[in-house]
Amino acid sequence: MNDHSFVFGTQYLRGASPAKDQWDRDMDSMKRLGFNTIRAWLVWNACERYEGEIDFDYITSFLNCARAHELDVGVLFHMHACPAWAVEKYSKYFYVSEDNLPFEPAVRANTPSGGWPGLCFDNDEVREMEERFIRGVIGETSKYENVAFYEPMNEPHQWVDMTRSPNGMYCYCPATTRKFRQWLKVKYGDISALNAAWGHFYGSFDEVRPPRWISAYSDYTDFRLFTMDNVAEEIAFRARVIRDCDTKPVIAHAWGGGAITCAQLGGMAFDDWKNAKVFDKWGFSAFPRDAKSASTLAMGCDATRCAADGKEFWQSELTAGMWGTGLHQGGRMDDDTFLNLSLESIRHGAKGLLFWQFRKERFGAEFGGYAMTDYDGGPTNLSRCAGRLGEMLKRNGDVLSAGALPRAEVAVLFSIRSYLAVWLSNGRHENKAAIDAVNGYYRVLWEENIPVDILHEDFFGDLSGYRLIILPCACAVSPAFAEALKTYIAGGGTVLSDPYFGAFDKDMQLSYAVPGYGFAEIFGAREDDIREGDAREIVYRSETHRVTGLLMNETFRDVAADALATYADGTPAILSHKWGRGRAILSGVSLGNSCAEGALISDDILADGQNRQSTLARRVVLDLCADCGVRPNPCDAPGVKASVYETDDGNGCVILINSAAEPAEGRVRLNASYAACSEELGAPHASLADNALRFRLAPHESAVVRLLAKR
Repeated sequence: MNDHSFVFGTQYLRGASPAKDQWDRDMDSMKRLGFNTIRAWLVWNACERYEGEIDFDYITSFLNCARAHELDVGVLFHMHACPAWAVEKYSKYFYVSEDNLPFEPAVRANTPSGGWPGLCFDNDEVREMEERFIRGVIGETSKYENVAFYEPMNEPHQWVDMTRSPNGMYCYCPATTRKFRQWLKVKYGDISALNAAWGHFYGSFDEVRPPRWISAYSDYTDFRLFTMDNVAEEIAFRARVIRDCDTKPVIAHAWGGGAITCAQLGGMAFDDWKNAKVFDKWGFSAFPRDAKSASTLAMGCDATRCAADGKEFWQSELTAGMWGTGLHQGGRMDDDTFLNLSLESIRHGAKGLLFWQFRKERFGAEFGGYAMTDYDGGPTNLSRCAGRLGEMLKRNGDVLSAGALPRAEVAVLFSIRSYLAVWLSNGRHENKAAIDAVNGYYRVLWEENIPVDILHEDFFGDLSGYRLIILPCACAVSPAFAEALKTYIAGGGTVLSDPYFGAFDKDMQLSYAVPGYGFAEIFGAREDDIREGDAREIVYRSETHRVTGLLMNETFRDVAADALATYADGTPAILSHKWGRGRAILSGVSLGNSCAEGALISDDILADGQNRQSTLARRVVLDLCADCGVRPNPCDAPGVKASVYETDDGNGCVILINSAAEPAEGRVRLNASYAACSEELGAPHASLADNALRFRLAPHESAVVRLLAKR
């Protein structure tokens, strides 16, 4: 394993692409661009073309070539690519759809070699094949010092059939059904408790079947939560096998921005926080199409950082800057956008940056797409930009790896149960409205350079360190988090909630009162009426604001709270209520949805939402931050994103991104005094004065400035 302070690299190997005669030339180019790491897919059907015969020449030739160029290699076991012999021999282990139809493995975009999605891992014999293959490969790869890490699964999630609408869900095979029944036994203990929770009647757990077709809340939520646990159990199994064979770190990353930005979370059924616990390091993939998706990318970064829970996290697959496949080509990004998105990933604390991918794909559905190089691996504007980043990271990777960012004083809730409620309400088509609800609030804070933590409703720890907690789309918030919120507010904390709080109870049944969990007393009102969102005019601090894109619109009765804002007819629209030593604010409109970016950053599911800008949401959130004593924006130039890394030895780095189409000039406050500064990327005309960094940026320019310690 080579010595480098910041992981910087690219995905490269995937089955037959790139061809073996291209490896040496390409790796020479990678090294010259400043890359230090290659992420290589060991695709099952490319490595074990005949049963029991692993092609070690293919594997070791690749590792030897990388070693000759002083490149580390991360090895991914892509078991979703079933060999043809296994497809023929083990058809009884095919995944089964909700129509009881077996899904024969075939070609998919990320598996051009075919065999996708493989065989259902809930069958013991399939797991035995997985273990034999992994052990066999590591018996050889463990001899290579430049093998830096292993991945047991790419983007751990339950695959869905995206050719159907709604997306086809899996798996309904006998093995998965047995596991689901056992999961229910552990959760409910006896069948009467399950019957009470679901509103069904079963004489025993052996009669229970996974729900199909018609969307209901209690049973479907259990089925998808089981599937999340099942995915986590599978990757834990593979990770144990890997660790039994080698001591290298075991790493993985979340799909398409992570669970918090996945519009098919119900179908794909994965939980970053559960999955991250399995691994030594954690990351996520992201495929934003342009700089307009930057806040969604940033939100994915902060969610990934929080899911990692103190472990190192990476941007494991960032778009290499080219979009399109086959005859539908979107061309390459410009330099500013490429650098903007790369630095956006780094400035939230990522300690590694890997691009997807180096070469254009020659086979399958991704034909001709997703690369930073030309047809023959030659240079493009994207590879030249990557080279500039690589040089900067060589000089500053020490600070960017060791430096600390300011602690977040604001947290935004990610309620996975609420995401499932939205998905089910939409007939299992998507949960985009829940994503927008979170992103809108996050975006307001991101634009002001206010650090944010993402709180998972089941993995949240001590809340007392936050000055403000925001609850977007909290209709099905978990009972444990609801109880923790009561303690937090009573102790002096401030909460801002969307409408319909706790409408779903612990079993995903309708609550007897809304707000639920006894929060009517805490918010100082009960819901009177609620309907799907529409445009509303709201008066806040003597100004009338028109808000659109609302998910929900709620009115109140039994109001004991103060009206922070009113509807046009004078009735309360946003309530503020003192409770204990704290404050509970309940909005009758979905403020986050009214200012969401509307973007998704996956490669398979694309955004169709609108970019909204609500002045009301911005005013309310920032006024609350000021009231709660949240640290203000350290940068006085509107539109500039700024992050300050500071190390224990007194050095630092400032990352600056001008997201505006106009030049920007201003200052960034620093927490310490520095001797000097140096421009490491871009030309920001940087200088130090009065514990602040002065700068000037061209339109859309990104920059990195090194801060040098006083001696």
